[in-house]
Amino acid sequence: MTAFRLFVFFYLSLFLMGCSTRQIIRDSEYRDAEAAYRSGDISQALERFPKKEKKGYITSLEKAWLGLWTGEADNKDLLRQSRTFDERKFTSILRETEYFFYSEAEDGYIPAEHEVIVMHLINATYFMRQKKWAQASVETRKATFFLQNYFREDQSHFDDPALRLWLAGIYAALGEWNEAQVDLRKVYQLTKNKEALRLSELSRAPDNITLIFDGSGPTLRWYEGNATPEFLNRTQTPKTELHFSTLPWFERHQQRNTAIRNVVMKSNYMAQYYGLKGSVGAEKSAGFVASNTIRGVGIAAGVVIIGGGLYLLAQSGASGAGEAAGYIIGTGLLAGETLWEKGDEVSKAFTESAEENKTRGLENLKTYRFVRFLPSWISFMDSGIPETANTKGFVIKSPQGKTAVQFLQRF
Repeated sequence: MTAFRLFVFFYLSLFLMGCSTRQIIRDSEYRDAEAAYRSGDISQALERFPKKEKKGYITSLEKAWLGLWTGEADNKDLLRQSRTFDERKFTSILRETEYFFYSEAEDGYIPAEHEVIVMHLINATYFMRQKKWAQASVETRKATFFLQNYFREDQSHFDDPALRLWLAGIYAALGEWNEAQVDLRKVYQLTKNKEALRLSELSRAPDNITLIFDGSGPTLRWYEGNATPEFLNRTQTPKTELHFSTLPWFERHQQRNTAIRNVVMKSNYMAQYYGLKGSVGAEKSAGFVASNTIRGVGIAAGVVIIGGGLYLLAQSGASGAGEAAGYIIGTGLLAGETLWEKGDEVSKAFTESAEENKTRGLENLKTYRFVRFLPSWISFMDSGIPETANTKGFVIKSPQGKTAVQFLQRF
């Protein structure tokens, strides 16, 4: 019996391992790092960061974002990603009336538009903190390129007010208030936010600006059988007048994935999903067959014991036959009952094992790849605000500029 179960488990393990890619970080493997980040302990988040996908596109961007708030990390890995993309050709595709651009990273990941733009914005911020103003300006203009210059004006394409606020804050930190006003005007065009219009019409640059990043990105809700999760923004809405959710970034990410990789992604996932369902069913069936076999043996054993015992008793003609017959019947029934119970135990063990394998397998299928830890909300204010226990931040001011920009991460 033990050998049989081990065979089934070994077969299923080989099957499930073959269906999964060991090098890809599973959603569950981010859990500890995300919990530390939400509590404001960024150093601990980096310590608990998953060990897979080292120097990949996703992990390089995530670690650079986390490290930006510690003041200790550098942007070497992220800068390498940026340079790699400079050497690659971006492609645009049309899905109905919506245009998407994409380019595959070295590790096979295809970043969404916001992830490419954020990569340049983070690089720009690192360079400003390193007093490398020219390099910071180059990275900022690359971000601008993907927001407003990549497509023709008559093409419907990706633009976003939260990214525009981020870009405006960086331009202000570089001392380029006119460029910041361009982005604020675009925010007004996209949203009709009056505060954005007011800022865009200021005759002189503000002395202080605060760019606030709230939260740590969306919460994922998975549904069995679906290849992609639902994204939810559960971070409290900021009380500032000018703020926007980043949830559209991740919704766009799903649209882009559907447009570019619909067949590949879904067929791969569903093959694993239905394979997993089949293997679970096979294990349950094996348990059913094994348990029923044991039950059948139990019934047969009971019949043999009772029938054989009574026959031998009748042939012997011994005294006390009635009492002996009772013992024989009792022994036969006990043997049958014992084996029947063993059959129930086997059936239960196989069912529980199958469900455990299913749970583990479905967890392994939660591999929707995207850049985590990015903010849930971005706010813009033309004033400074004091830091508190649940914030981390720094101030940047270009030698050529009049505006001191406070970058503030709020947990």
